Amino acid sequence: MEKFFYPQSVAVVGVSEAPDNLARGIVANLLQFGYRGKIFLVGPRGGEFLGLPILKGMEYLPHPVDLAVILSPARYVPAIVEACGRMGIDRIVVESAGFSELNDAGRSLEEEVRGLLKQYNLRLVGPNGLGLVNLENGLALPFAQFDPKPVKGKISVIAQSGGVATHLFAWMSREGLGFNKFLSLGNKLDVGENEALAYLLEDPGTEAVYLYLEGLQDGRALLDLARLATKPIFLHLLNVGPETAAIGQSHT
Repeated sequence: MEKFFYPQSVAVVGVSEAPDNLARGIVANLLQFGYRGKIFLVGPRGGEFLGLPILKGMEYLPHPVDLAVILSPARYVPAIVEACGRMGIDRIVVESAGFSELNDAGRSLEEEVRGLLKQYNLRLVGPNGLGLVNLENGLALPFAQFDPKPVKGKISVIAQSGGVATHLFAWMSREGLGFNKFLSLGNKLDVGENEALAYLLEDPGTEAVYLYLEGLQDGRALLDLARLATKPIFLHLLNVGPETAAIGQSHT
């Protein structure tokens, strides 16, 4: 998890000059939050955005980056993940939707990506999420814009829903509560809540953890972590009734 939260270089894949391109929001957040590492933009049409050149493919990166963030149509994601594997980029965040939350075709795409993770020994956050935020180094990967801008503090957040997380940040700002780190789990294809929670419980910058979950991968393991924790854990569990179960299917 350390390599997800503290990369020295980030490639944002799926950027174009089109005004409605969502990946541009990731680049804008990285710059606005003052990310201290190197930022590379990748998109098949090339061009530039905010003064940064858009490389036409992963092969044009000058060197392997520490973290690749993908926001391209779901059908292209397996090929991009494979390119990361060939280049030795072993930390990947996929914010694209259109996977198991949508239909059987999306579920097949997820299985293809899962196979590539095993083949190349990769780790992945997502898909269908908002990525990560680390206010200690300015890493801000959501494509959605923050209004107001979050204040740095000691609360870290794990959320399965990116939509709920954006509202949570606004609520925290209104209440004068600062946050430190954020992880959007999305479909939990690889990284899940227990691994993220274990990391944050040991993280020096985190004094309390808030979790918004729509389902549990291993509830007993989560309770074991909680019993050993020396920090407060606030668990908001959705999906306990028929109405919220339906809402939770799409992380909205």
